[in-house]
Amino acid sequence: MPVFPAAGRVGLAAGLLLVLTGCQAGYYWHLARGHTALMRERVPVETVLADPATPAALRERLAAAGQMLTFADTALALPVDDAYRTFVALERGFVVWNLFAAPAFSLTPETWCFPVAGCSSYRGYFDLERAERDAARLRDEGLDVYGGGAVAYSTLGWFSDPLTTPMLHGTQADVAELLFHELAHRRFYLPGDTRFNESLATSVGREGARRWLAAHGDPALMGGLQDSDRARATVMALVQSAREDLATLYASPASESAQRAGKATIQARLREDYRAALALDPSLAPYQRWFDGPLNNAQLNTLSDYNQWVPAFDALLLHCGGQWACFWQAVEQLADLPPPARTAQLNQWMTP
Repeated sequence: MPVFPAAGRVGLAAGLLLVLTGCQAGYYWHLARGHTALMRERVPVETVLADPATPAALRERLAAAGQMLTFADTALALPVDDAYRTFVALERGFVVWNLFAAPAFSLTPETWCFPVAGCSSYRGYFDLERAERDAARLRDEGLDVYGGGAVAYSTLGWFSDPLTTPMLHGTQADVAELLFHELAHRRFYLPGDTRFNESLATSVGREGARRWLAAHGDPALMGGLQDSDRARATVMALVQSAREDLATLYASPASESAQRAGKATIQARLREDYRAALALDPSLAPYQRWFDGPLNNAQLNTLSDYNQWVPAFDALLLHCGGQWACFWQAVEQLADLPPPARTAQLNQWMTP
């Protein structure tokens, strides 16, 4: 995921403060400070590997990440350059905290616009207390709000992004998917279309992880990746059904109290549907914490932002015979279309 406005250099962000005022200027200063502090903590991976005090487990994961970066460059046509060649040890389990918001009776997300990167349906924070204050303010305005930690972010090639402790958690497949996802943002980013960008990066990350495991990774992890794909598809189907029911409810002439009651019923049914699906398929267990959340409009949007167009991009790569040059050329042509035409094309690729 990109973080904003870190897609521009700190000097650019500082210059923009001359024309920004109030809490917006404070937000930009907080981003500049947080990003700069993270950059100052970077240590070359080679230095960490050469340090005899480095734990063996960390040494192994950093070495594997280096191999994945080489693979991304040579086999996935992703622009690695000097990204992820440094490491920052973090005690917390996330790098930035993201806030998502939406009206109480609409699935249209709130958006925030940033220099260089355009508009986005989420806002990133290095300071958790600031995020919590802004979340409370948004709730006071009557919005549905959802927050979550992100273990990585991309500066879209403007900076040499570091590896961090949270990025190296999980299986080899998890680390590969995350690295390839973030590198996809460096390869292509369409300002103002979060769902396009995140679905694209999810598709590339997943396919990249599959190819990595097939070529260099532990073949035993391939089954886990297949289980994860199946679980993701099941959860997306459940959420999409709930979203369709909510969209129908919100478009109805029902009173606000009736819509509120109907919304609660749909949310409760979604939780019940997940529990029933989990009983049949234990691979859905990693989503338990997500379904324990509020399941409000903002939260439902997050899953759609990162996954809705994944089958379309998967189909595009298949149409290209698995060739990345063809795929990226088609992505660029798709991005040049007006939004309605772009959505129509994505929907067409979604059809089996």
